[in-house]
Amino acid sequence: ITSRAGFESALRDSFRGYRRWTSIQLMLLRFSREIRMLNVRFLSASNASIRWIAILFVVVQTLFLSAYASAETKSVRVKTANFREAPSDGADVLFTADRYYPVRILARKSGWAKVKDFEGEVAWIAERLLGPQKGIVVIVEKTVARDGPQADASAVFDAKWSESFAVKQIREGWVLVESAQGLSGWLSQDVVWGIEP
Repeated sequence: ITSRAGFESALRDSFRGYRRWTSIQLMLLRFSREIRMLNVRFLSASNASIRWIAILFVVVQTLFLSAYASAETKSVRVKTANFREAPSDGADVLFTADRYYPVRILARKSGWAKVKDFEGEVAWIAERLLGPQKGIVVIVEKTVARDGPQADASAVFDAKWSESFAVKQIREGWVLVESAQGLSGWLSQDVVWGIEP
């Protein structure tokens, strides 16, 4: 790599295969813009220095992508669960959630899981309250569950924002769900959160 343009081209090539992670791409592009602001320093640096910076950048990027890809999703397995500020039964409760509420696990500590929900809230929950059942949460104000995986299928019941359901089947952009009360129907995948990418 002998120029700023060549360096940036290498950066673009390094994450071209990761377009599905849009948020990470934006982060990398912002970093690239910051590099352009320092063009005088890069142009005056030796080729060896630029190569080392490029290698370091790829290593950091790989670590970020690996952490994102390995994020595990679980759902609440009890009727109602408390999500706390710290990994302790005495910590303040930040929010509660019902059965099948999905969360992504960020870290684990002594029987507790640090998780993130569909709104980006980060909290701790006793890991025994989570299970492997796939769950989704509705992310729109109101939607309709239907008796088939089509937009013109008959309505079965209404689903509202933050309501959670167990996932029974996924088919061509639709999710067959079941509520804790036993109601079942198909929801568009566009109005829910919790399905693994």
